[in-house]
Amino acid sequence: MDSENDKKRMNVESDRLSSLPDDLIHKILSFVDTIDAIKTSCLSSRWRFIWTTMPCLNFPNDDFFTLLKLSKYFSGRDNQREVSSVNLSFRGKSTKVFVKRILKYAISHNVRQLNLRCLIESAIEFPLSLISSQSLKHLSLKMDNSNRTFNQRGSIALTSMWEVPALTTLHLDGIKLSRYNTDNFSGLISKCVNLKNLSLRYCLMRGSNFNICHSQLSNLTIVYVPPNVGIFSVVAPQLKNLSIRHLHREFLISAPDLAYLLLDGRDHVNFSGDDFNSLEKVDICITYPSKKEPHKLVGLLQRLHSVKSLTLNLEILELLSSCVELMSHQHSPFANLKTLKIYPKRIQFWLKEKVDISAEVKNYLLDSSPSATVKMVSREEIKAQTNAIAAKNCMAELRLLLEQEKADIETIKDRIEQENADIETIKGHIEQENAPESHNAKMHDQQNAHAENQVKIKGNISHINSYWDRWKEQIKQRKKKINDIISKLQEIKKLLTDLPALTRAEMQPSFTNLCAEAAIVMSKITYCMKAQFDENQSCLNVGFHELATTLQSFP
Repeated sequence: MDSENDKKRMNVESDRLSSLPDDLIHKILSFVDTIDAIKTSCLSSRWRFIWTTMPCLNFPNDDFFTLLKLSKYFSGRDNQREVSSVNLSFRGKSTKVFVKRILKYAISHNVRQLNLRCLIESAIEFPLSLISSQSLKHLSLKMDNSNRTFNQRGSIALTSMWEVPALTTLHLDGIKLSRYNTDNFSGLISKCVNLKNLSLRYCLMRGSNFNICHSQLSNLTIVYVPPNVGIFSVVAPQLKNLSIRHLHREFLISAPDLAYLLLDGRDHVNFSGDDFNSLEKVDICITYPSKKEPHKLVGLLQRLHSVKSLTLNLEILELLSSCVELMSHQHSPFANLKTLKIYPKRIQFWLKEKVDISAEVKNYLLDSSPSATVKMVSREEIKAQTNAIAAKNCMAELRLLLEQEKADIETIKDRIEQENADIETIKGHIEQENAPESHNAKMHDQQNAHAENQVKIKGNISHINSYWDRWKEQIKQRKKKINDIISKLQEIKKLLTDLPALTRAEMQPSFTNLCAEAAIVMSKITYCMKAQFDENQSCLNVGFHELATTLQSFP
């Protein structure tokens, strides 16, 4: 009895994954393709029907896109189970029928999250009418434009049939909005009465102006607005967080409850709107602030008077220090400021390590909040942090390279041993072929000896050339491996040399151990080169022996 219990306990312990509840197994399988989830049905009777109840459907490529496979899949699923999420990648028009089928199934089973990624082969229209759901809360639509020009991007089209009242999050990435969408984008999102989070990334927008107006919107992220858009306006009375990156256009913002603002651009500060009286945190980064319009920058800072935590890049302060007359008649606006952080965006070696910020700029920023905490990060500190990260990454890459080389060396050793055994076998065959023959056999062989020997000679020469070419290629590969290791070590050494003494001392032991490991690996590479040389020499000797024997056997 005890032995049976022990056996049962051992079986359970050996398959702990199968003993997990279905919900937890579903969670684990949600990270793999649906096809791979189906394959688990052959593991055991416990897994046979797990895939039929999966709430998450993942179709990351076109492998599943045949009508027969898709029909079998949906007919095999438990239709009483709802679908919580769908991750779907597809290729343009060629798979539109599959997209419709999958979306129809998901929506009919109360899907709550859709992540759609189109791998564009040609410009396509994606009608949002395909997505009409009372349950959908999260929608992400991304066009993969890696092989297309900006104007060839896939577009989405809005029809009056699109209804998603439960939608709270909408992400559009790399999409060309149709003219109707652009002219009436607020009409598009007005149908999303519960929309809280909106993200527009690298979207192409037609028309001179683009407007976003929504009464419930709480979080808005905008990454790049194309140059054809003149004015980008946002009216969102409930907006709390606003992030705008690649700032080039003129932005008009009406968001009285805004708490967080991020502005990231190259040179322009075309940002205006009402005063923001609820700001908690602001991060402004202008990489190359324009010397022609510094007054716009000062005007923006005036409107941020309620901010408590302010982050500015050093280049902004450098510009303000060159035109202090703009602040000479302005009082310090930041009466609620608690923390001020200043950091450099550009750290090129020709830029000054330390920058003297004028007293007028310091007074403008801090006079109304003299107790505010100021943290200023120098270019030297940023360079040190960057170099430390780069050094750690290089050491990680070198460790991986050394581990791969160790595995390759073991493979080469096994191959050399096998080839040496093959060479001995070939030598034995040659000796047998050259054994003394009877007079009658020799007379018989001489009838075709000349032709056969000609073929053997050509074959032997070809083998000799092959051995020699392979040896040269092996030397080339081994030399490249050693050069790669040495180059990495030199790169790490240079990065460590540029670090502050304390940071360098912390990383030095790891580098020392890495150098010792690299030396061992390079020694093994050298040993393999010698072994390969000896092996190649043996192969050449066999080839030359065969050639000499063939020549001697000419009649």
